[in-house]
Amino acid sequence: MSVLYKYMPLRLAFFDDPLLRLTPPSGLDDPFDSKPAQAEIMKTFSVFFAEQAGFEEADADTKAIRGADERELGKGLDQFGIISLSEDPYNLLMWSHYAAEHTGVVMSIKCDCSTFAHHYPFTERGGVSAVEPVRVRYSNVRPGYQMPGCTRYEYVEHHLSTHFAMIKGIDWSYEKEHRYLLRLTEADVVIAQVNVAGWETGQGSDVCITHLYDKTFKIQTSGAEKRDVLFRILALAQGRGDISNVMYFKRLKRNAITGIYFGSRVKGEDMLAVREKIESNSLLAGSISFYKSIESPDKFEVAFKKLDARLPSRS
Repeated sequence: MSVLYKYMPLRLAFFDDPLLRLTPPSGLDDPFDSKPAQAEIMKTFSVFFAEQAGFEEADADTKAIRGADERELGKGLDQFGIISLSEDPYNLLMWSHYAAEHTGVVMSIKCDCSTFAHHYPFTERGGVSAVEPVRVRYSNVRPGYQMPGCTRYEYVEHHLSTHFAMIKGIDWSYEKEHRYLLRLTEADVVIAQVNVAGWETGQGSDVCITHLYDKTFKIQTSGAEKRDVLFRILALAQGRGDISNVMYFKRLKRNAITGIYFGSRVKGEDMLAVREKIESNSLLAGSISFYKSIESPDKFEVAFKKLDARLPSRS
């Protein structure tokens, strides 16, 4: 079991229902993320169709299949969602970029079978839905440029997806990132904009819909075993244009969070509010230690001071 760290802004609502977003590669802040080198895409398809007659001599059906496959690979990995964690809770750039300029928090998370409820365990061998996140590799060439030969033969397997998603540019190496790669259909919760009045009614007892604000709703099923029902409904609603701007989330399991590290600019009343939220949530209470980030007076670094386990009085 490993413990890794999640940098994030401080949002009290998170501690009511601890959800981590599954972000498709197209939604990440690096436009190069998970996009393979074009030269290697062509090598991959030359191997995949090696037993066929030369492509120029191939029949129309074979050409159509190859064209469809190229388009599918070319759109990247947006059928998957990425959850990013770090080895390092002390990184000043990360605190500034991802934890709201030290006004946010870092969470320590156990990364094992107690982190998420997984839905497709048979894909773990390919790195998708793995119980533990995969360490990102950093390179000055785009993924696929020197793809392992064994991966090239497994186009229809998940090794290819993992290869593309787990290589980033060398400039990002300071993040010391580890990634979960999960299918979006493994999400426990979606948050979406409902464009048709009354859409949320009549969806059946297996689907739970909560109005958040304006036209935005939180949608989930009554249990993990009903997850497929949710995505059938979503597919139908999206096809009709009834919903849009869909975001996907995984719910952390009980005791997955082991620590909360408050940024040096977090106010005392905000720390107290977080701790009260956690103490009132049976999913979180009793398993979390609390720390405050302390700025060094002499160096460009932070240290952490453990806070008293007892909540201070508001009086």
